[in-house]
Amino acid sequence: MALCTGERKTNQLQCYGTVYKCKSCGNEGCMQNKEHGCSSQGFSVLERCYKCGSVGQMEMLPNEERAPRKTPSFG
Repeated sequence: MALCTGERKTNQLQCYGTVYKCKSCGNEGCMQNKEHGCSSQGFSVLERCYKCGSVGQMEMLPNEERAPRKTPSFG
Protein backbone atom coordinates (compact mmCIF):
# COMPACT_ATOMS: atom_id res chain seq x y z
CA MET A 1 0.00 0.00 0.00
CA ALA A 2 1.16 3.53 -0.78
CA LEU A 3 1.80 5.93 2.11
CA CYS A 4 0.81 9.58 2.09
CA THR A 5 3.61 12.08 1.66
CA GLY A 6 1.45 15.05 2.65
CA GLU A 7 2.02 17.27 5.66
CA ARG A 8 -0.15 16.96 8.78
CA LYS A 9 -1.69 20.30 9.73
CA THR A 10 -1.29 19.77 13.49
CA ASN A 11 2.47 19.17 13.66
CA GLN A 12 3.80 19.77 10.11
CA LEU A 13 5.26 16.23 9.92
CA GLN A 14 4.74 13.75 7.09
CA CYS A 15 1.35 12.03 7.27
CA TYR A 16 2.24 8.40 6.34
CA GLY A 17 -1.48 7.54 6.05
CA THR A 18 -2.73 5.06 3.45
CA VAL A 19 -3.30 6.60 -0.01
CA TYR A 20 -6.61 5.87 -1.76
CA LYS A 21 -7.88 6.53 -5.28
CA CYS A 22 -11.47 7.45 -6.17
CA LYS A 23 -12.97 4.99 -8.65
CA SER A 24 -15.30 7.70 -9.98
CA CYS A 25 -12.96 10.62 -10.69
CA GLY A 26 -9.39 9.38 -10.10
CA ASN A 27 -8.71 11.71 -7.15
CA GLU A 28 -5.88 10.45 -4.93
CA GLY A 29 -5.21 11.20 -1.27
CA CYS A 30 -5.35 9.96 2.28
CA MET A 31 -8.37 9.69 4.57
CA GLN A 32 -8.49 11.66 7.82
CA ASN A 33 -11.01 11.82 10.66
CA LYS A 34 -10.99 15.66 10.60
CA GLU A 35 -11.49 18.06 7.69
CA HIS A 36 -8.21 19.35 6.22
CA GLY A 37 -6.07 17.22 8.55
CA CYS A 38 -3.41 16.69 5.86
CA SER A 39 -2.21 18.70 2.88
CA SER A 40 -2.88 15.66 0.64
CA GLN A 41 -6.21 14.61 2.15
CA GLY A 42 -8.55 13.29 -0.53
CA PHE A 43 -11.29 11.62 1.51
CA SER A 44 -13.32 12.19 4.66
CA VAL A 45 -13.63 9.58 7.39
CA LEU A 46 -17.02 8.67 5.86
CA GLU A 47 -15.19 7.74 2.61
CA ARG A 48 -16.48 10.82 0.71
CA CYS A 49 -14.23 12.03 -2.11
CA TYR A 50 -13.31 15.72 -1.73
CA LYS A 51 -13.19 16.20 -5.50
CA CYS A 52 -16.42 14.64 -6.79
CA GLY A 53 -18.38 13.85 -3.60
CA SER A 54 -18.77 10.11 -4.30
CA VAL A 55 -19.14 7.96 -1.20
CA GLY A 56 -17.56 4.52 -0.84
CA GLN A 57 -15.86 4.64 -4.27
CA MET A 58 -12.26 4.46 -3.02
CA GLU A 59 -9.58 1.82 -3.40
CA MET A 60 -6.14 1.52 -1.83
CA LEU A 61 -3.22 2.38 -4.09
CA PRO A 62 -0.43 -0.18 -4.35
CA ASN A 63 3.05 1.04 -3.39
CA GLU A 64 4.32 1.38 -6.98
CA GLU A 65 1.57 3.92 -7.88
CA ARG A 66 2.59 6.25 -5.07
CA ALA A 67 2.62 10.00 -5.70
CA PRO A 68 6.01 11.74 -5.51
CA ARG A 69 7.16 13.10 -2.14
CA LYS A 70 6.07 16.65 -1.40
CA THR A 71 8.32 19.11 0.41
CA PRO A 72 6.84 20.43 3.68
CA SER A 73 5.90 24.10 3.60
CA PHE A 74 7.20 25.36 6.91
CA GLY A 75 6.02 28.89 7.26
